[in-house]
Amino acid sequence: MIRRWELTGSLMTQAPLHIGGLDAGPAQLVQARDGAGRPLLPGTALAGVIRSALRADGVPDHRLWGLPPERDGTGGEASWVRVDDAPAVGTPYVEVRDHVSIDRVHGVAARGHLFSREVLAAGTRFAFRMVVDAPEGADAATAEDLVDAVAARLRGPGISVGAAVTRGLGLVRLVDAVLRESDLASRAGMLAALRTGGEPVDLPAADPDEVPPGVLRIVVPWRPRGPLAVQVSSDGDVVSAFPLTGRDGEHTRLELPGSSIKGVLRSHAERITRTVTGAPTPEKFLDQMRADGLGPVAALFGTAAARDTDDPTLPAGRRGALRVATCVSTAALPTAQWEAVRLLQRRLADTVDHDGAEPPGDDGSDPPGDDGPGRTADQVRAALGTLQRAVDELNDSVAGIRFTIAHHVAVDRWTGGAADSLLFATVQPHATDAGAGAGAWQPITLDLAMDRLDQDPTTTSATADDDRRAAVALLLLVLRDLCDGWIGFGHGTTRGAGGVRVDPAAVTFRVGPRAGWCTTLDGRSLADVLTDDEVTAPLTAAWLATAGGHG
Repeated sequence: MIRRWELTGSLMTQAPLHIGGLDAGPAQLVQARDGAGRPLLPGTALAGVIRSALRADGVPDHRLWGLPPERDGTGGEASWVRVDDAPAVGTPYVEVRDHVSIDRVHGVAARGHLFSREVLAAGTRFAFRMVVDAPEGADAATAEDLVDAVAARLRGPGISVGAAVTRGLGLVRLVDAVLRESDLASRAGMLAALRTGGEPVDLPAADPDEVPPGVLRIVVPWRPRGPLAVQVSSDGDVVSAFPLTGRDGEHTRLELPGSSIKGVLRSHAERITRTVTGAPTPEKFLDQMRADGLGPVAALFGTAAARDTDDPTLPAGRRGALRVATCVSTAALPTAQWEAVRLLQRRLADTVDHDGAEPPGDDGSDPPGDDGPGRTADQVRAALGTLQRAVDELNDSVAGIRFTIAHHVAVDRWTGGAADSLLFATVQPHATDAGAGAGAWQPITLDLAMDRLDQDPTTTSATADDDRRAAVALLLLVLRDLCDGWIGFGHGTTRGAGGVRVDPAAVTFRVGPRAGWCTTLDGRSLADVLTDDEVTAPLTAAWLATAGGHG
């Protein structure tokens, strides 16, 4: 070695993160941990995603990443880039989340596709260290360029690591970065490296909002029309569900997961494509996820592999080109106060059994005077009143979002009255007014990797651009319908909740370097693009060709 660069700092999660481990735990998909029980980002995973991100940025692979052996087993060279395991710093907040897949035929949860996973909250820090050595006879400038490219990517747009990276999980960014350089070819340089760890190197300013090369970014400001939340079931019958929240450092925020947003967009894209092509929806859920005959849908959202992998004629699975970020509220909830409301719900639930009656005494008999229905109703009403006062105190501490306890009852189809034992309540968030509502949530961010849009990655002819244009056309149709009010998010979208308002003039396109013909969209709004015939004409032609003339 003649020269060494060492890049250190903290990888901070910008969204919830999951890297799977093999240990047993409270979820089916548990978080990877080291021998000390700390959540961990393995060096193998980090090195892989860093190398892949640089390749997507146009940074060519070279000898420093190592060379594979020849087919006869000779040759090969180990990598001169070393990435250490990155253990979590401190005691990160870990939570278990439930996930479900939606059956495209019935619009409800697919049978057998409920699972849970552990995720680390946004704001979790991992100790990062990467060392790049320049071997004797190599170009030291190449190694230096590699280090600069890694530092720029990690400190700027960041990288996504772990599971479900196209569905809002896993984005990390390097903070508090320090780069040191050591000259190992001289005695003085070696002594300096031993004493100080190398000479510090100034790093240029980084822009976290920078769009990566080859990416079309679509920013969608929005506001809810009414109550909007992804609901999480709660223990007990006082309140049956709370809105999903996530930790963000010291704060708690309402969360609209990228998986939920992407699932809704995919369902609508499939509905459009199946309508214009006449392609039927398979009854089996796994067959639905193969997206057979739905080229633009498969390109945007991915497709599952055929289950019979022994048949080479069946399609292989692929990851979609569209990445949807998790969306959180701009309004921050006091974590201690929010947890107090959740804890109070559980304590109140302990005083009421599932039939709304007080639990039996220690001897197994009901307390005296508790046999009549009036006593049970009073008890439930008192519990709800106590919880309502706690929610009112929370509302006094939050700006832009107001929580209400909404009461619901199922109607008996025979009597026309309330069905017995089917009264329930949920906690719902509302934007307080039009002004606050416009800023109550962060914009939805969609990143479209243009180089992944080929339906056939081996295609080099002009049809490759047609495939890309057809996929972009489908995405624009989905965004147009979102602006027209056809799409909602979260719970209860068919019952007055989950509606959103989106102004097409506020939806903007940003384009990174090497994005090809999509550079014509840079800085423009959706309303501008949809009314520009010069832009829409080739997109329409590509869409009609893909739709088989049915569009």
